[in-house]
Amino acid sequence: MTRSVRLGAVLAVAVSACGAADSALEGSGADGASNTPGVDPPMKGTLYEPGRHFGQTYCSPCHWKGGQDPQQPRAVVAFRVDTYEDWATSPTILLAILDKWNPDGNVMPPPDAIEPPDDQRRLILAWVRRGLPNTIDGNE
Repeated sequence: MTRSVRLGAVLAVAVSACGAADSALEGSGADGASNTPGVDPPMKGTLYEPGRHFGQTYCSPCHWKGGQDPQQPRAVVAFRVDTYEDWATSPTILLAILDKWNPDGNVMPPPDAIEPPDDQRRLILAWVRRGLPNTIDGNE
């Protein structure tokens, strides 16, 4: 299987696996701290606050090990936001999702999930294109 076919398969799973989220951070406190004993907050170790906030708010219900969305067991296999390292090892998936943001309801976020404003999406897309530097200002 070629790399592009594998990536397409992974992206297809990520796109189809998520469902609606009743709350962006169910299972975690207002500060992103997990309410589940032994489970770290999503995006652990992410220094760039807009990136951490984005992953916690819009991705964690499905793609975090503590996520409470019914689709979480399937979605977390395709893409994870448990740690910065999880996020940073998926830049190709992130670019594809962020570049094709919900044009027809078949990409992230799912139509019944919380959708980020375009300014936040563009900010994170620029960070991914810069190589996801794990710095306070998101730059090298």
